[in-house]
Amino acid sequence: MRVSTSQIFDSSTQSMNSSLSEALKSQNQISTGQKFTKASDDPYAVSWGVRLSFDKSRLGMYENNQKFVTASMDNAATQLGSIIDQMNQLNAISVQAQNGSLNSTALKALYLEADQIKQTITSQSATKDASGNAIFPSAINQVQIEPNVNVDSGIKFSDSFGGVGDVTKVDVLTKINEFVAFLGQKAGVAGINSTGTASSVSTGLTSAYNQLQDSQTRSGLVGSLVSQSASAVNSLGTQLAATTSTLLDTDMAAATASFMKSQAILNAAQSLFSKLQSSNLFSKM
Repeated sequence: MRVSTSQIFDSSTQSMNSSLSEALKSQNQISTGQKFTKASDDPYAVSWGVRLSFDKSRLGMYENNQKFVTASMDNAATQLGSIIDQMNQLNAISVQAQNGSLNSTALKALYLEADQIKQTITSQSATKDASGNAIFPSAINQVQIEPNVNVDSGIKFSDSFGGVGDVTKVDVLTKINEFVAFLGQKAGVAGINSTGTASSVSTGLTSAYNQLQDSQTRSGLVGSLVSQSASAVNSLGTQLAATTSTLLDTDMAAATASFMKSQAILNAAQSLFSKLQSSNLFSKM
């Protein structure tokens, strides 16, 4: 079979074009760090990459939700801790007020202290966070913190303080007001009347205290669950990143080897082509 000069020229040209294309492809992979430049390069891998990218976006949503819930629960727990400390002071005042040897002056001093605590707790129950949102909102919703795991977005006001007609909840502020009114009447403060008894107002304070503690415990439990979810989502994110990298990121060692191989073939083809151009070959057996 005869091999004409034009055939050798064509073969050399094709070899150079192919090697140049491969070299440019490898060089682009190395410079961009991306294995593919368009979906047609590998539809299967690219489609999975898109799906993984969507999954990573969902993980970002979970992480944002976790941060929101953590901040909300931390604010609520801190505020409840302060209120519970003051409830302890009210309970201590209640015990002191039962001392039959106290005169009206001492009782009035206890009343004034209790009244100040009442005002502080009332104010704290309506406190807002740095963003202007109520720390104890009137309504909450469910927030997804990881796949198939939802938690309350915060501690609802009525769950901590009652006062909305829910017979299962203690109206904390009312119980505090009843105690302060009872103490004021006992101290002989003008204009204050109370129908409460030492036993009823003391029981009311205890019930209010227990309800506030339950809310603080709940905020801590949700916070703990969010911490566990954060670890799980972080681990899942690491796995997704590794899978995405395997599918879509350039294997630098392989790309570099491919580039060097293509470059060597290209140089050889160019050398052969140059020699053919200067030769007087017509055909060979």
